[in-house]
Amino acid sequence: MPDEEVESSLERLRRKLYNNAGTQTPVPHPLSAPKQYYAETPEPLKVPKKEGLPFAVKFFIITLVFFLFAGGVAAALLFFGTRSVSTDEIGMSVDGPLTIASGETVSFLVGIDNKNPMSITATKLTVDFPEGTRNPDSVIDPLVRYSDPLGDIPAGGRVERTVRAAIYGTENQTVTVPVTLEYRTEGSSAIFVKKQDFTFTITTSPLSLTVTTLKQTASGQPLTVQVAVRSNAKETLKDIAVRGVYPFGFTQTSATPTPSPGPLFRIGELKQGEEKTITINGVLVGQEQDERVFKFTAGTALSGAPDLNVPYSSKESIVQVTKPFLAVSLALNRENVDNAVVAPGESVQVSVSWLNTLQTPVTDGQISVRLAGDALDLTSISSNNGFYRSSDKTVFFNRETNAGLKYLEPGDTGSGSFVFNAKSASALSGLRNPVVTLNVSVAGRRTGETGVPESVTSTMTRTVQIQTDAVLTSSMTRTTGPFTNTGPWPPEPDVESTYTVNLTLDNSLNSIADGAVSMTIPSYVRFTGAASPADGSLVYDADNRKITWRLGDIQPGSETRKMSFQIAFLPSTSQRGDNPVLISDQVFTGIDRFTKQALTATVQRLDTRITNDPAYKSEYGMVKR
Repeated sequence: MPDEEVESSLERLRRKLYNNAGTQTPVPHPLSAPKQYYAETPEPLKVPKKEGLPFAVKFFIITLVFFLFAGGVAAALLFFGTRSVSTDEIGMSVDGPLTIASGETVSFLVGIDNKNPMSITATKLTVDFPEGTRNPDSVIDPLVRYSDPLGDIPAGGRVERTVRAAIYGTENQTVTVPVTLEYRTEGSSAIFVKKQDFTFTITTSPLSLTVTTLKQTASGQPLTVQVAVRSNAKETLKDIAVRGVYPFGFTQTSATPTPSPGPLFRIGELKQGEEKTITINGVLVGQEQDERVFKFTAGTALSGAPDLNVPYSSKESIVQVTKPFLAVSLALNRENVDNAVVAPGESVQVSVSWLNTLQTPVTDGQISVRLAGDALDLTSISSNNGFYRSSDKTVFFNRETNAGLKYLEPGDTGSGSFVFNAKSASALSGLRNPVVTLNVSVAGRRTGETGVPESVTSTMTRTVQIQTDAVLTSSMTRTTGPFTNTGPWPPEPDVESTYTVNLTLDNSLNSIADGAVSMTIPSYVRFTGAASPADGSLVYDADNRKITWRLGDIQPGSETRKMSFQIAFLPSTSQRGDNPVLISDQVFTGIDRFTKQALTATVQRLDTRITNDPAYKSEYGMVKR
């Protein structure tokens, strides 16, 4: 190509560029502007995408990998094992009889299997036995727990132990014995526990107990409980005893045989099939509807032991406290007291009243009062509306003596009375703590109820205590006694005369505490201070002009207690022709230790008329005129 053409082309291009730079190009109207075309940058070449695997293929691959992994782990555990220990992999078995006889020596086979892949260490087997279990080699020794350190048990190992015990219990009692295994694992200080219970039944006992008593009883009513002990053993049982546990409110009054403290009734030997009975009498007190439980346990006891060593059998009996069929009250000399106190020879008025407390009628009611005691005057018993049967010293009130007792509607009442005397002091001489007892029994029939006894007996006991007979006497003398008296006799005004006062005290029945005799002297009498015996028991209080003879304790039947002392009398002219009082009333006081009652006895005042003196004349009793 010629250079001109080339240059002219370049030149044209240059001019075109420079000319465009300085020219204003009008902005065309958007609607009228011609369409313009611009050169576009060419797009880079796109590489075609590869297509991914389908979802089903991906799921198949993941599942295959998981199963391959799980299979590998299972194979590893199968061929190489694990180092963990599980309680579930420890087997425990207890083999023994399902029924036993009480007191029989029983053997239990306890097996331990370690199914873990590694050993368990520091293992210990423990068996806890019920109360009353004994050592089979020495039945006097209690067996509370069996404990055996088993040591280490290797993987797959088994340990067995035989446990022996003499187990006691009641007939048909179900017993559960807990068995425990404690262990540790290597590299751990924690203690792991495996437990299993073994249950069996006690079918027979070498001793059987039968308790017989009322199902219901009235409060305050005497109650009898009978306990029968029978041997079921093939051989003779020795040192058999029964321990009783009484409920609150029960007081034992008597028992056969006599129990030792506890109470523990010693039966001794029992041969095969032999039976012995214990009888317990007492009084049960409680609120209505209270339930009181008597419990008795039979077993063996060593000589001198206060309790059972080996219990064989136990029995309970429940007694419900109810209202009596007939509520009976008894008053002595119009006082409703448990213990009355009367003097020797005193008459006692007894009033008996009754009330039907039930919601149903009571028929054929009978109240009997049996009298007893060495202070009772048998010849003095009488009753207006009762019958006294002398053969057994009993006063009866029944349908024959009181028509109202034939049929008692609910709430019906009635009453009766009788009289008796205590023996005189002379008749009671030589007796100590004399009493009269009244035992009241009630009987009747009730209808419309079952399981309740138709009669009740001995609902109450009352006691009449006889107070001691303390006898005080006094006298005054001039010519006799331990002192020599001076002065004129008969006494003369303004001239002092002395007299001797004599006191005696006799006590016949009960011991007396804090005995004392006191008196006063008037202003014209002086206490000389002379006393016989001079033992310090006679005391004079000058401020109150009081003379006291302190006797202290006075035993019954002892020698007569005596005291003499001297006084001086200075008459006044105003007393001429009179019999002046020299000693006031003498008053004895004390406490009867048996009846717990205060005692008093009074002797009237003493004046110048001292008739007890053998030399006394009637004119000697007055002050000279």
